[in-house]
Amino acid sequence: MKKLLGILALALLMISSNGIAKAYADAVSDYPKKEITIVVPWNPGGTNDLMARAMQPVFKKMYDVDIVVKNVPGGGSAVGILEAQNARPDGYTLGIATSSYIALVAQGRVAAPLDSAANMMGIAEEPVCMVIKNNGKYASAQDVINAAKAASGQISVGIPGSNNVNQAYATLLQEKIGAQFNFIAFDGGSRVVAELIGGHVDCGILKPSEVMNQIKAGELKIVGVFNKNGIPLLPEVPTFESLGYDVFRLGNIQQMAYLMGPKKIDPAIQAKIVEMFTGVIKSDDYKKFADSVGIVINPISGEEFVEYFKEVSEGLEKASKDIFTK
Repeated sequence: MKKLLGILALALLMISSNGIAKAYADAVSDYPKKEITIVVPWNPGGTNDLMARAMQPVFKKMYDVDIVVKNVPGGGSAVGILEAQNARPDGYTLGIATSSYIALVAQGRVAAPLDSAANMMGIAEEPVCMVIKNNGKYASAQDVINAAKAASGQISVGIPGSNNVNQAYATLLQEKIGAQFNFIAFDGGSRVVAELIGGHVDCGILKPSEVMNQIKAGELKIVGVFNKNGIPLLPEVPTFESLGYDVFRLGNIQQMAYLMGPKKIDPAIQAKIVEMFTGVIKSDDYKKFADSVGIVINPISGEEFVEYFKEVSEGLEKASKDIFTK
């Protein structure tokens, strides 16, 4: 009798295990079977919000699945990212994080370490640039640099926020030129743009997408870029490296955007998420959007993304100790 009961128990266990395995396989193969929410940790209208909303029609067209964009601003992006990170790990709530969030973690302003989330893939890279008023008192980056050398501490530089990639590169530039800028922090890139157009700051450190409309309207001008490869949409803009200023003492840190979610999302579902979003970002429709606003798409994943993420994180950790604490 005991032997028979043992056989029955084993059979029931096998049936149960097979049922669980089938349910798991079905859950993975059926994903996604409803809309996916993307948490954008900024107000509507910013670059990350535009990137997420540009995904909506492409995702619907390719996979017949709706994307819901949820704006959760606050804490320099920490509020929204932590909401996405702490969501149910079923793959239906994701977030778009950036180097700004990595900088917050590096400075200890967010308690949760970066590896407490599933950081899945790159979306885009936006180099930060020096921007001036078109037809203003300066015509080039070198003009701004010369003015700073002649009157150290007097040239005003508008920064969206503080202790971020923008400020890091501007600080590295002032190290190289041997003069000080007068940094003025504003609440977001749109405010810096308004101050530039109004002539209230001498230059700004911004992303191309934040000023592309004003460039097309002839109001603003990008005169230098803090990366090694320039801006594909504006190939005439020089890098600061090409102007003779090596601003990469902390590494090639960039303002990147990446897709993340709860840590415990099943690896198979994570792989499917990466596959689907890579398809969207590489699509002609999405590339057209990215080109129109000056975003450089960067849909990398796997080991390539891990290494890139590590490079940016380490650079911002160095900046938090070497620059932001000064």
